[in-house]
Amino acid sequence: MSLPNILLGMLATPASGYDLKQRFENQERHYWSANLAQIYPTLKRMEHDGLLESREEPSDKGPPRKVYRRTRAGIDALTQWLQRGPEVHSDRLSWLAQVGYLAHLPAKQQRDFMVKLHDEFVRHRRELEGLEAHWAAHDPRFPDALPDPELFAHFTLRLGLTKYATIVEWCEECLERLDRRDAKSAASG
Repeated sequence: MSLPNILLGMLATPASGYDLKQRFENQERHYWSANLAQIYPTLKRMEHDGLLESREEPSDKGPPRKVYRRTRAGIDALTQWLQRGPEVHSDRLSWLAQVGYLAHLPAKQQRDFMVKLHDEFVRHRRELEGLEAHWAAHDPRFPDALPDPELFAHFTLRLGLTKYATIVEWCEECLERLDRRDAKSAASG
């Protein structure tokens, strides 16, 4: 998965680089992250490549803002990316790599790391639960009568909820195992 493909998907409606950054922070961050230092050069390159075009619009907060929209070539590129099928095994999970090397830390720090990881995923799960509850309460079409863009957005939300619930359960199992190990160590020591 690449940032240009994500941006092409996000630009179903025209948006500025700042608007896209806000969407990353509020929606897409559960599966992709990008900062302005990545977004702006990528948008510029995509415009140069003919995938996007831009225009300036007045801004309420200062100078005019540059708003991007997909071109026909951009829509074609997005379609081709989707038609290639799922990109599996392209995720980078730094936190999981860190877990794999926790043996390099003392036992207390190992446990502290796992507690922090657990708490982080509990927080993410609760955020998504809140989003889903708000959506269900405010959209009578929810869940199965949603139009395609919202239906597929809900699919991603549901996977996020399932993924975070599974990771939380896994963290709890790991913490229980660390506690059993430490209890055995204390009893034999």
